[in-house]
Amino acid sequence: MTSKQKEQETIRTEEEIGLSTGTRKPKIREPSTFDGDRDNLRGWLAQLSVYFEILGWEDNHDGDKIKYTTCLLRGDAMKWYTLYAEKVQAKSWTTWDEYQNELRRQFGPVNARDEARAK
Repeated sequence: MTSKQKEQETIRTEEEIGLSTGTRKPKIREPSTFDGDRDNLRGWLAQLSVYFEILGWEDNHDGDKIKYTTCLLRGDAMKWYTLYAEKVQAKSWTTWDEYQNELRRQFGPVNARDEARAK
């Protein structure tokens, strides 16, 4: 592939994800990993939401979102998922919303109502 072809491919890709094709292009940072820290879950899910929007995955990409998100799990979060990967426990989700709800149930604030009042 020539450098001109590579440049055209890059421009097409950037247009597909909604970036302008000006001279300076922002570098899209991938979401961070998640280790199960309850204080970080909400912000991490927000990061994922923005990233999926940039990719054009708002609709009809539940499986992709779940797989990608699972690849970002580390530490306690990966220990939790390992039970599902080894089929020790049946998955309770089939959609992205259900997966997020399960993550919130496992790693969200223990008492979200009291935590919200304290802030």
